[in-house]
Amino acid sequence: MTHPALSALLLCAALEAGCAGPAAPGTSPRAAAATGPALLRLPPASLQRELRLQQHITVEYAKHGRTERHELLALLEADAAHTRLAAVAGGQVLARLDWDGSELKAVRSPWAPAELQPERILSDLQLSLWPAAAIREALPGGWSLDDTPALRRLRQDQETVAEIRFPNAATTVFTQYRDGYRLTIRTLPSASTQGGDA
Repeated sequence: MTHPALSALLLCAALEAGCAGPAAPGTSPRAAAATGPALLRLPPASLQRELRLQQHITVEYAKHGRTERHELLALLEADAAHTRLAAVAGGQVLARLDWDGSELKAVRSPWAPAELQPERILSDLQLSLWPAAAIREALPGGWSLDDTPALRRLRQDQETVAEIRFPNAATTVFTQYRDGYRLTIRTLPSASTQGGDA
């Protein structure tokens, strides 16, 4: 079972807490993951569904001995051909990305941090949304994914690298132990579910 509430996971972490280095261009999903953090490159069609989501994200991480907290809005569209994501803060678009299965296009605003790395954004999107079987097939040796309706856990050998909890249908709590951040993500009702006739 997959959960849409994590669509902006890595984007938020990259914008607020920083990221590890990107994989070399042209590497396969398994090879990319083997050279550093597990970086997924799954085709959009392997999601096996379409998504249109708007999410409110609270990012928490430690900085200089205290907890920093930031708020973002994420807009996600996903179908068999493309995965598109935009991050908005203070009414300004911070970044956009578009993945078509072969090329990852990213546009950052001038004030977005240099640490923002599209490869990590895409990888965390896929870790949270794509079917577990597709993720497991792409993971390198020594990496594993536990998946239940209430929990996803990514491990490298015996180390838990990331944990994704689903306390209810609209809320996800993602903890990235290795990079030291936590995201609380709430999927907002779509216009069609807010009621009322036009």
